[in-house]
Amino acid sequence: MTPCFDRSSAVTKATPMNVGIFLFPGMTMMDAYAPLQVLALSESFTVFTFAATTEPLACDAGVMLMPQYGFSNLPEIDVLLVPGGANPETQMQDPLVLAVLRKLGQRAKYVTSVCTGALILAQTGLLDGYRTTVHWAYSEALTRFPKVIHDDGRLVHDRNRISGGGITAGLDFALYLIGEIGGRSEGAAMELLLEYAPQPPFACGHPSQAPLPLRQALQEKVINMAKGLFD
Repeated sequence: MTPCFDRSSAVTKATPMNVGIFLFPGMTMMDAYAPLQVLALSESFTVFTFAATTEPLACDAGVMLMPQYGFSNLPEIDVLLVPGGANPETQMQDPLVLAVLRKLGQRAKYVTSVCTGALILAQTGLLDGYRTTVHWAYSEALTRFPKVIHDDGRLVHDRNRISGGGITAGLDFALYLIGEIGGRSEGAAMELLLEYAPQPPFACGHPSQAPLPLRQALQEKVINMAKGLFD
C-alpha cells in the first residue's frame, strides 16, 4: 500500500501558495517553525522565511535563525504569517516593519498570525474590523486596538484572516490552513502523518483549566516581560 505521505503518487494540484513567515529578533521560534514544519510537508504550499535582512537573528531560545529573504528581495506572498514573542513591542514600533507588513498584507490572499503576532498585525491596521485571537495572557494588550475584535478561541477564522492563540496553537493553525486550501482529506492525512493527538500531562494548558494562583503568577510574569504592551 502506498503511504499517505508519498508525494510521488499525488495527483497534480494547482500551483502551490507561497507562505511567507516573518522572523524577528527575540521571537518565539515555535510560533513560526511549528507551522513551517507542517506546511512544508504539504503540496499545497511553498514555505519560506523572511526578515528585514537575511542576517542571522536570535530567537528567545538563543538559537540563531536564518531568514531566507530580506525585505528587498521578497517573492510574492499569498499567505502572510506573523508569529509572536514575549515582547513584540520593538516590531510594533518599527515604521519599516509596519509599512512592509501592511503592504504585504494588503496584497496577500490570507493574513495570519500565531500568538502575539496578532498584536503586530493589529498595529499595522490589517486587523481593523476583524476577529482575532491572541495568547490568553496578552488579551488585555489587544484592547489597545479598539477596531480589532478579540475572540478567545484557540483558532479564529474571519474571512481571509486566520489566527492561532498561544504558541502550540500554531500546529492547529497549520493543519487548519492545509484543510482550507488543500481540502479536508489532505488536512486529515497530515494530522495522521504527524501523529497529532495531544495528551498534555498536566491538563492545564487553557486558563479555564488552570488554578487561579498559577494564572495570576503567569499573568504577572508576562506583564513584567512586556510592560510596554500593558501601559
